[in-house]
Amino acid sequence: MTFARRLARWLGTVALGCAVVVAQDAAPLLAREQQLKQRAVAGLNEAADAMAAQQQHRRALELRREVLIEYDTDDPVARERCGFVAAAGGWQRDERKLVLDRDLSGDKRAVKKVEQKLDALGRDLLKEHRALAEAFAKLPDPDRAAHHWRRVLRWSPDDRTALAALAQSTFEGFRGDARQMALLRRARTIRGAVDWLLRTPFQVDVVAGATHPLLTAAGLQHTGVRSRHFQVFGTLPSAQMAEIAQFAERALWLTHTLFGTSDGDVFRPIKHRDFLFVATSEAYNAVLDHCKTQFDADRLAFLKSEMIDQAFVEDRGVLWRLYRATKGRDIDLDQTVRAVVQDASGIDTDGLYEGIGHAACGFLFGRTMTFLLEQKKERTSASAAESLLSPDFATWRQIAEQSAWSRTDSRTSELVLLSAARFSNEQRVKAWAIGDYLLHWRPEWLRELDRCRGNAVRTPPEVEAEFQRRTAYELPRIDSEWRDFWVRERELRDAMAKDPIAGDKGPDPARQRARSLVDAVNAERVAAGRGPVGFYTADNGETRAVRSWSAELAKAEARRKKKPSEDVPLPVPPAALGTTVAWSRAKEATAAVAAWLAVPSLRDALLHPGRGLCGAALGDEWLLDLGELAQPTRTGLPTVWPAADQTGVPGDVAVSGLDARAQSAVVAAGRAVTDRVGMPLTLHFAREVPRATLAAVRCRVFDGNLPIDGALAVYAADDTAHERCDGLVAFVPLQPLPSGHRLEVRWELPAELLPPETGFPAALFTVR
Repeated sequence: MTFARRLARWLGTVALGCAVVVAQDAAPLLAREQQLKQRAVAGLNEAADAMAAQQQHRRALELRREVLIEYDTDDPVARERCGFVAAAGGWQRDERKLVLDRDLSGDKRAVKKVEQKLDALGRDLLKEHRALAEAFAKLPDPDRAAHHWRRVLRWSPDDRTALAALAQSTFEGFRGDARQMALLRRARTIRGAVDWLLRTPFQVDVVAGATHPLLTAAGLQHTGVRSRHFQVFGTLPSAQMAEIAQFAERALWLTHTLFGTSDGDVFRPIKHRDFLFVATSEAYNAVLDHCKTQFDADRLAFLKSEMIDQAFVEDRGVLWRLYRATKGRDIDLDQTVRAVVQDASGIDTDGLYEGIGHAACGFLFGRTMTFLLEQKKERTSASAAESLLSPDFATWRQIAEQSAWSRTDSRTSELVLLSAARFSNEQRVKAWAIGDYLLHWRPEWLRELDRCRGNAVRTPPEVEAEFQRRTAYELPRIDSEWRDFWVRERELRDAMAKDPIAGDKGPDPARQRARSLVDAVNAERVAAGRGPVGFYTADNGETRAVRSWSAELAKAEARRKKKPSEDVPLPVPPAALGTTVAWSRAKEATAAVAAWLAVPSLRDALLHPGRGLCGAALGDEWLLDLGELAQPTRTGLPTVWPAADQTGVPGDVAVSGLDARAQSAVVAAGRAVTDRVGMPLTLHFAREVPRATLAAVRCRVFDGNLPIDGALAVYAADDTAHERCDGLVAFVPLQPLPSGHRLEVRWELPAELLPPETGFPAALFTVR
């Protein structure tokens, strides 16, 4: 029987009503849903057969996957022709089955007929999907309703009712629900941060004459280097150790970006350990022999075995990471990056520890080179050890996708209980995949999951119960959504992998110029102790309004210059200017960002620790879109600008360059709008704080023992002013700050803004 005849038979023999169903009994709806599934499976499989007959193999494969994803995950026809065979507990990929996934030349007229019949099937399915969506919504059964609304969009992508029901929105041309939008935005955040980190050099200095006690005691000639946060000592050439220190810095700043304010507080690294790298096995063993009292005999033998390249060694109460650097630069950098992220995140259970390490290397290198090994016995405090592994992430993604399709992946709850001594390959890949997934969606849940293990939590069901208690979210649901991500959300994954700089013929110079503005923002964020953000091309109503206003302003200014005697009015700035959009005519991006940073309210937006994205518009002027919402804190201490030990801080600013609130404060203190004052010093809560509470904040600034006079400006969420902020206090020195001086700032906070038994540290900074 031809496809056309079978379709006609289905249309004639399966009568599915299209009217909106209002019955409150679910049984009739479930029966109709089952009929719809059977009809769709038969129709899509037959269409896939017809496509395959015309050598349209990719399109046939997509239709069969649609059957498995949307209608019947165990349909034997679709499973078999997608390359699976039945196995205990589910399905597994049969590598002997050839599954073609490329369209070849076929009969165009025959293909067109198949498409027409498929469209007819789609129109008929659409009616019943819409009817069932409305019926399940009234029942109510929101999950089933959402499924049917998604199928409505399959056949009618612009259906307004379905879009509204699913609360879908768009970002960079992709349309999806709230979770999908969060994943896509986080992908832009992580990709942009990594891109900037890899293009940015970090200062590293050779520590002249410095030695390390453990290396000296082992009789090793060595040198050392120091970056902002890390020390690296060892027998490698200084240039190699400097590169290691640079990647340690990159990994640390990436961790700031990954966690941001997701836990409700500003991220602060949990652990910090510095590095020892020695170039030979003999040197590595010599250090271990010197530290032999720190290990029992079996442990020492294990750490000295040729497959183990890393150990924790102690010097005067401080743990250092000791590495046997015999396998090359790529391994050294891989080990460094995963170590920093693992330490800073504080994740400790073997499965999640392994997963976040692989994820970090995937972000920075696109590959993973080492993995965790352990003795076949109880774990000890110096147990982390690594060995060579070299699959690229294309292989890991393939394994993850096959596991999701086969439904043979490990439960996420099992990862919490795994021992590194018993990892399987599939478990390693799932550990990476779930770590990568949660870092793109809810990074705080990765840390909550890590905390689920304890004396009273020893089985996967107990882990699941503990996780739900902590997060009010079901861990099996995360597994299900993770499978959906790998099985049904290929378009989302493609959008997440898209390069925001790429044009039709490679990197787009206009986008690269726009990105340079976000580069300048990232330089200021890292200088101030915040993680870098991602970039997107901004083109929305707010940026277009500012661009239009700018063009009108230029015309008005030209008329004023041409005819100075005429009273030419200037256009009224749009509401977005100075709030969700920053604008500048500066020649360089760095100059534009420096001017914005002098404005307390804009500084608060630029440096918000929960910000993940900044958009820059294309064009000759600088337009920065700050409309993407930053994730606020819920508790914890505020951040400050300048950060502790920050250098190169500008000393002064024109009063006219401040925002209205800061201007009012200094004018009330006796300064004129035409004067220059000191660069404002600011305190940022990144959350709503009532004005009355902020008004109790005090600030004292000292140049040595000499106090510096200034005026306080308070920005609160209950304000109605143009420069409304959630919780910001600015101290504006009434005189320019002295160049080259090291100043001290002491912020005094009321008790209700401080955690119990916690003070607020003073900060020292150096004026440029």
